[in-house]
Amino acid sequence: MTSYSFPPEFVSDLRTRVDIVELVGDYVSLSKAGVNYKGLCPFHGEKTPSFMVHPGKGIFHCFGCGTGGDAITFLKKIENLSYPETLERLARRAGIDLAPYERSRKSEKEQARARSERENLTRAVAAAQAFFVEQLEKNLSGPVGAYLRKRGISPDQARRFGLGFAPDGWSGLKDELRRAGIREEFALQAGLLAQKAETGRTYDRFRNRLMFPIRDVSGIVVGFGGRILGEGEPKYLNSPESPIFNKRRLLYDLHHARPAIAKSGRALLVEGYMDALALYLRGVDNVVATLGTALSEENVQAVKRYCGRVAVFFDSDRAGRAAAFRALPLFMAAGVMPDIVLLPEGVKDPDELAAGLDDAGLARALERQRPLFDLFLSERGAGLTNYNERLVFLREVIAMAARLPDAGLRGLALRAASESLHLSEEIVLDEYRRLKHRAARAGRGGPEPRPATGPGTSGPASRSMAPEEMILAVLINFPGLGRDIAETYPEQVADADCRRFFAEIMAIEGSGADPGPELLSRLAAGADEQEYERLAARYARLVHLPIGVEDEDTARRVIDDCLFSLKKSSRRALSHDLDRELSQCRDDDKMFELLRRKMELKKEMLLPRVVGRET
Repeated sequence: MTSYSFPPEFVSDLRTRVDIVELVGDYVSLSKAGVNYKGLCPFHGEKTPSFMVHPGKGIFHCFGCGTGGDAITFLKKIENLSYPETLERLARRAGIDLAPYERSRKSEKEQARARSERENLTRAVAAAQAFFVEQLEKNLSGPVGAYLRKRGISPDQARRFGLGFAPDGWSGLKDELRRAGIREEFALQAGLLAQKAETGRTYDRFRNRLMFPIRDVSGIVVGFGGRILGEGEPKYLNSPESPIFNKRRLLYDLHHARPAIAKSGRALLVEGYMDALALYLRGVDNVVATLGTALSEENVQAVKRYCGRVAVFFDSDRAGRAAAFRALPLFMAAGVMPDIVLLPEGVKDPDELAAGLDDAGLARALERQRPLFDLFLSERGAGLTNYNERLVFLREVIAMAARLPDAGLRGLALRAASESLHLSEEIVLDEYRRLKHRAARAGRGGPEPRPATGPGTSGPASRSMAPEEMILAVLINFPGLGRDIAETYPEQVADADCRRFFAEIMAIEGSGADPGPELLSRLAAGADEQEYERLAARYARLVHLPIGVEDEDTARRVIDDCLFSLKKSSRRALSHDLDRELSQCRDDDKMFELLRRKMELKKEMLLPRVVGRET
């Protein structure tokens, strides 16, 4: 995989070239609100919009959960990307040539070979897709057309989803790829052809199958799933793993469903291609499917990037229920408590449900959901009369709950377990503590995560604005006033981040530049990824603080009030220090000096405030 080295000037230029309203608008429905745009926060559930985007300064901030930052931090968080992946994605979005920034531990020759390999594999798959689509058009009057009609799929709908047909022959695709100039080694590596070990003869892997193109999240076809027409095994055949096709990372139809999932905050996860297609064609556009394999951690993360609520919608038979229960621990480890759609009696799968109901009935059926964890407790825990079996099940449930990263969800899950198993919460919590203790002793556990605190905190617990932050919020809009407090402010403020913000605002003041994008660029210089994310989030919070300051006179008064509060707090802290020294002092002369300083300090604290600048 190609990696890149991005210098600070590249990141600064990228930030100015990305339209944050357009970027956020791909995931959040935004409406104009004065100079800002507002919408429902994609990072936590809410009914009243508290998520704001400021186009002029290129930042966003949520007043509900405290999340904020710029275009880089937004895309990184919502897509669950690494920092380099985020920069690469935004650069491609902005049309920036990345070639000059390529970096790899491999030699240039190896890099070129890897790029060439991926390009050739992608070209081979694209040629196969064109062949399969063409064959479907030519054979609509045959068995494949009859199958589509039976499943209620029109030719136009088949074209819309790029469905194709692999003829029942041994070399139809092989011959077409050769005519297209695709080398056989790439056709084999992409899994389009197979090879007999005994003779070395190559032949078409997919034969007499309805072909479902599998695309990556950007919509590029990287592999196929083929459904047999008539008798034969396996019923579904997927492309094998290759440098461009990784089943653990891919979900069928995610590229189509992504906008709907992000907009609704909910996803439906089904097991089969036809299940997903049947629902999508009925207007259920937030549905994705696994690729005929067990759900993976990467699959869960792929869905979680776009929403916080997932409902599994698997077959009603024992195998489908078992698959849903196997998926549960993966979701819980990712911090998601999924629901399960309960199929009506006699309906075996989502495809059958979609075919048997009108739109209103289908919508009602899809709302018949239950928390999957609750169903797991009731079904798997039912009939356990043996004490040892019940204890084993209790520990299994607690181990699943312990994987939840959110303490609130973890507590709710443990309470549900105690109610389902008719045990007191204290017994369940005691067993949970034992589990954590054993894990810690074995070197697999650690202390429970605590809410973040300190200067970088931007969550709900830190929404109250400190005086030193209020001053910065005012100076972002009235930077010229910073000259009046250039000496006073740094002396009164212990928060290193605030002092840095102030210094950067002072450096920008007088240049005529907007303190918004310019300040972000300065904060990024020399900062590592975590430090910059913290500073960007804090800056976004400062920008969106409703300070109620519209003119310079009011701004001065706010700054003066805040400086007075800072000075008062500083003197109060100094008074406490003097009290502590006095309590430990045994020298009369030193005690007299401490008392004198305390009396002077007390007088200063009683004096009326001095406006703005000290004299």
